[in-house]
Amino acid sequence: MRPECVVPEVQCAVKRKEKKAQKEKDKPNSIPNGSPEMIKLEPELSDTEKVVTNGVKPISPEQEELIHRLVYFQNEYEHPSEEDVKRIINQPMEGEDQCDIRFRHITEITILTVQLIVEFAKRLPGFDKLLREDQIALLKACSSEVMMFRMARRYDVQSDSILFVNNQPYSRDSYNLAGMGETIEDLLHFCRTMYSMKVDNAEYALLTAIVIFSERPALIEGWKVEKIQEIYLEALRAYVDNRRKPKPATIFAKLLSVLTELRTLGNQNSEMCFSLKLKNKKLPPFLAEIWDVDLKT
Repeated sequence: MRPECVVPEVQCAVKRKEKKAQKEKDKPNSIPNGSPEMIKLEPELSDTEKVVTNGVKPISPEQEELIHRLVYFQNEYEHPSEEDVKRIINQPMEGEDQCDIRFRHITEITILTVQLIVEFAKRLPGFDKLLREDQIALLKACSSEVMMFRMARRYDVQSDSILFVNNQPYSRDSYNLAGMGETIEDLLHFCRTMYSMKVDNAEYALLTAIVIFSERPALIEGWKVEKIQEIYLEALRAYVDNRRKPKPATIFAKLLSVLTELRTLGNQNSEMCFSLKLKNKKLPPFLAEIWDVDLKT
């Protein structure tokens, strides 16, 4: 496995940004200085004091910058435009019953969510270093899994439901009504798990990047994807070590175990898509393509 190409590129990009701060500030993909989305990762202590205080190595400047970028872009691509939302939450179409309306709302909101996931992935350091074929393979494979993370972030514990972009709670009854109830129990269980672990925005952003840069069967340069993923894994480990007390290693292991559950939910999503086809409920072409659902009857 070749160690070059990926790690130096990401780290060098950070260094170049620091040297050309004024120039970078004017670019659309840079993070504005003093942005409200910037997160406080460490108390104002010297490196020596941090090690003594925490008993762990502090987050490096490169890792801190990487996390800032991820949280910023996660917030940037959190919600679809109001215009898109209004277009979805419109009056029922002719001949639509409640089942059809729920199904249409869920699928159209899912399209907007997947489009935001794609835009977020494109901004991740390292993504542009991959072959176009591998970029497409990763996006197609990760979209349903990343979507589960987004649902977990929108979980409302009081109503045990997921608040969609219109802040309407979508419960198990909503999914059952839409004919999509096969996976809702496992999805809600996943949401409760993430809620109970008090996963914050930085951890969600890092976990999302780790999911995006995961080994997938169709990859041409899987070694490169693995090297990029290592950067995000190390950043997550450093962040957890400095944030989670008293047992950061246990929390880190639990966060990684979530990825196995997430892969299962992604597989269930594929099975549900096939089930919908058998019920003559057609997915919109965009979702059918990205999830490799055969469009033919």
